[in-house]
Amino acid sequence: MHCNLPQLPAELLRMIIGELLRWDDGEKFVGEPVTIYHSLINWSCTCSYFRHLLAPHIFKSVKLVNKENSGSSLIKVAKGQHNVHVKELYFVGSALGDVHSEATAFTDTEGIFPRYVRDLICELQRFPSLEKLSLGFDYPPDDISARGWVEHIFTEEEETPEQVLEAEASLAYRALMSRTFSALTQNKPPHFKHLEIRNLIWKDVSTYKQAAFHDFLGRLEQLTFSIHAKESLEGWKLDRSLMGKLDEYFFNHLANITTLSIKDPVVDCLWLDQTTYAPLALKVDQMPLLTTLHLEYILATPELADFLVGHKYTLEEVILRDCYASTGGSSTYYLDEIDNGIRWSQFFTSLVSACPAQLHRFELICSSLECLSSNLIDWEEGYENIRTMLRQNPRRVLFPYGVRDREWLVRFDWRECLAAFLRGEDQRSWDRLQELVQGNAKKAAKSESKGAKLQVRS
Repeated sequence: MHCNLPQLPAELLRMIIGELLRWDDGEKFVGEPVTIYHSLINWSCTCSYFRHLLAPHIFKSVKLVNKENSGSSLIKVAKGQHNVHVKELYFVGSALGDVHSEATAFTDTEGIFPRYVRDLICELQRFPSLEKLSLGFDYPPDDISARGWVEHIFTEEEETPEQVLEAEASLAYRALMSRTFSALTQNKPPHFKHLEIRNLIWKDVSTYKQAAFHDFLGRLEQLTFSIHAKESLEGWKLDRSLMGKLDEYFFNHLANITTLSIKDPVVDCLWLDQTTYAPLALKVDQMPLLTTLHLEYILATPELADFLVGHKYTLEEVILRDCYASTGGSSTYYLDEIDNGIRWSQFFTSLVSACPAQLHRFELICSSLECLSSNLIDWEEGYENIRTMLRQNPRRVLFPYGVRDREWLVRFDWRECLAAFLRGEDQRSWDRLQELVQGNAKKAAKSESKGAKLQVRS
């Protein structure tokens, strides 16, 4: 039967579009969040009616790379009628090359940030509906072919301000980072509220110290980033010298931030004790409006507990993924204690004692615990009954602990995890915390219900 698609009701067309978005996996490059839906693009080419209908879906997320043709193409979008549909812009800056070779990409500080790309990042108000900017930096893997690059990036030496400027003038990847962040400072308010920084190589950037960059950070409402680091002793030493500056460069200036997410860094844990690794850059007097905190691969410390308690009047949601507490001691002969550690029972109790009235969600997620519960409990002597106990009481949970191995990396301490389960103090403090959180959630639901009824009556 013949069907004239343009004559179908708008509701049916929206259903068809939804199904295409659901089943079309599109083209998504590894490590990048932008998906190109070829089915929608092909459909939009059939006539102007469908081009207009599908434009909000096709142009919702756009990608920009540091190449002249990419910048010029997106400039055309910015000047056209579809610029109002762009809500997310993903920038991928690439400076591949070997520091020991004469590779153009490594030394081309002039061509690394083309004019059209600079103009776009300087004037993101060209996209009036832009909500999120995601900056990603592309570096070669830590393999033999890139050994020169890796040795250059993961150095133990902290640079002077003069050395930073010299590096930005002679090395393309340093120039790329500096010019990208410098271009961001040129944007005038109002602008997008969510900044994501992906795969950031933590080398000092001169822009981080500038007042204009701090003013830009002060206008954000949401910040998400991950750090690119080498999972080795050298990588940890780099973190100790520079990761502690995140407060000075970023966190101290987030006056309007409501959501902070530190996601999936390459290293095991970013912040440990100051003697061994890096000091915690989260401080009580930062981010006064913070409501949501998502952390991954962060060691639980008294300072982190203090940070949460210090935001008890605003925090509504806390999610800790693959974060370890520490016993303050070693459970095996080849693992050492972690200074400045804290048990989960102490961590949870500090929150309960503070009575955070807005906190209605607190989650603790650990992939190592899933492996532990399915593989180790069956055969490890002394822990045979734990699986049965977990099945009989779904409210009982395992809590992740970490220790330091001989390479000074944090490892999952499954023995302490099981021993703490049998002792039960973590569970008791967790239950008290969840009781508080669930009570807050019920109060919030009642308040929303009353507000909705008042609106209906008015």
